[in-house]
Amino acid sequence: MTTPTSVKAECPVCKGETLHKVLSGKISGRNTRVLDSTVKCRSCGRIHHVVLKSEKPISLPVIVSWLKESRRLSITLGADEVISVDDEIMCGDLPVLVTSIETRAGKRVDTCGAKEIAAIWAKRFDKVKVPFSINHHGRTYPEHKIVAPDEELFIGDMMRVGKKDVVIHAIKTESKTVRRGAVAARDAVRVYANIVRKTSY
Repeated sequence: MTTPTSVKAECPVCKGETLHKVLSGKISGRNTRVLDSTVKCRSCGRIHHVVLKSEKPISLPVIVSWLKESRRLSITLGADEVISVDDEIMCGDLPVLVTSIETRAGKRVDTCGAKEIAAIWAKRFDKVKVPFSINHHGRTYPEHKIVAPDEELFIGDMMRVGKKDVVIHAIKTESKTVRRGAVAARDAVRVYANIVRKTSY
């Protein structure tokens, strides 16, 4: 464990918590880290001695799913941090969306403190799979398109889905069906489209 270069601590002159430069010190402890150091207040310049305690960060397993595959990653959280379903978090360089949380007691919950979490389930969130229902001559075909979660899908847009050129006429979200305007891909539960009719001259 390396000694930090700066910490927040109570300053006897400023009478409040300020940023301090760590001049010297050492860290001890396992579950609870203790920093015993000499520090200098960056606001007033006062040099004094502090002993700061903080719980060791926790490494937690994250099972990330994407399409039909899953892989096990990990995330490091502060002991006091809280995670909730639908939180967007980073596993290394990969953005993921929390879909389920299991506690150490074996229960599935919507919100939990890091110290009580046994595992987190999530889905990759740099891309989303948007389901399409494509109508052609009274028949409906299921398809999907992989897009960025913030990409906007507009009513009336023409696009390539699979091997079909289609035009969007409605988008279903969790709360309503949109027939005008646009919806972010992350909010689209299903997109309804018609195959574009090609006219020959």
